[in-house]
Amino acid sequence: MPTVLPEDLTIRELRELYSRGEATPMDATDDALRRVEADPDLRAFAHVRADEAREEARAATARLARGTPLGPLDGVPVAVKSMVALAGLPQDAGSRVLEGRRAGRDATLVGALKQAGAVIVGTTTMDEFALTTLGPARNPFDRTRTAGGSSGGSAAAVQAGMCFAAVGTDTGGSVRIPAACCAVVGLKPTYGLVPTDGIVPLAWSLDHAGPIGRTAADVAALLDVLLSGTGTAPFAAGLDGVRLGVPSEEYLSVTDPHLLADFRAALAAAADAGAEIVGVELPDQERVKAVHWPVLSAEMAAYHLRRFGTAEDRYEPPMKDGIAAGAMVTTEEYLTAQRGRPALRAEVDRALGRVDAVALPTLAIDPPEMGRTVVELAGRPEEAVAAMVRLTSLANHTGHPAVSVPPGTAPKGRPAGIQLIGRHYDEHRLLSIAGGLEALS
Repeated sequence: MPTVLPEDLTIRELRELYSRGEATPMDATDDALRRVEADPDLRAFAHVRADEAREEARAATARLARGTPLGPLDGVPVAVKSMVALAGLPQDAGSRVLEGRRAGRDATLVGALKQAGAVIVGTTTMDEFALTTLGPARNPFDRTRTAGGSSGGSAAAVQAGMCFAAVGTDTGGSVRIPAACCAVVGLKPTYGLVPTDGIVPLAWSLDHAGPIGRTAADVAALLDVLLSGTGTAPFAAGLDGVRLGVPSEEYLSVTDPHLLADFRAALAAAADAGAEIVGVELPDQERVKAVHWPVLSAEMAAYHLRRFGTAEDRYEPPMKDGIAAGAMVTTEEYLTAQRGRPALRAEVDRALGRVDAVALPTLAIDPPEMGRTVVELAGRPEEAVAAMVRLTSLANHTGHPAVSVPPGTAPKGRPAGIQLIGRHYDEHRLLSIAGGLEALS
């Protein structure tokens, strides 16, 4: 009889099952593949490598039987976004432009996963070339709504038990946004910390690769593997003595009232758990928006026009329109936007000089309905993509690590996410605080 594992099982819990002989990597991989096959409506996976995954699981099962595991991810089913090169698999980045393209080698981060013995189930769905935040993956809690983007397939797969962790990319929030939409944990590391070679770019100066998992501890384990190939750093969660910076009421006023209420409830519980809440100032959101779109669209247009021309018959409308808009950005506008980024970084550094992390909602709105491109934000219509990156794109421009975590105070069975921004290269401290938030009650 097939072994059916709980879909909310963590990596640590899975490893405990392995150590007690109650499950094997073959069991976990077969269970993950069954879930993928049974739920195509979720649209989480772009390409599945069932045969290769089972072969990797058999090898991991043999290593564990010999008592020679490669590390904490050995035999653990994971996935990567379809813009990440996985040798032999299509690397289409969700686009017809790259239809038929197969990766000839692994991206560096895929090599690290394989070195650690992870079982790679396949590649996950994404918005075309990672541009938008609206699909195609469906939300596990409400199939009429988006799982977020552009790493929505990765987050939906983790929430649905199709893998235990996944890798996404984040240019304006595309790891943290789907993490919040799917109530899992997603980390955008410090800019440049996780290698992005072998990943199709969106905007080179904003692109990050980062892990998604069910808990902060799982994300920490995956991050360690991506950085070292082994994953041996200890993990401890806690809030006692932590100083959390919170921006002003005016800054948070764009957030939907019920999401803001959830955020405040989590802060109150964090204070009861020993955290100190401190007011901080963050750069004005309109300033960030004025920097974000010229940089992103100009870099995107430069990449695509140089390689593919307009390819008008193959790009979807959002991407086609984005390339056209990016081509209109002047050199002066691009450089002006780039010159504005050091000031943003300095302001965030100043805030972090007083606290251990800055806390704010990950999302200002609920996950939009599939296909909806305009939403209401603070009583005014706004493009859905702009609304969803409203609170996340700042950290892409400053390069600070940022994580979205569902706090333990959040209502079960629906999207949730608090975003924490930390000091450069302070990921483990940031994840420790995230672990404290998810343990709240």
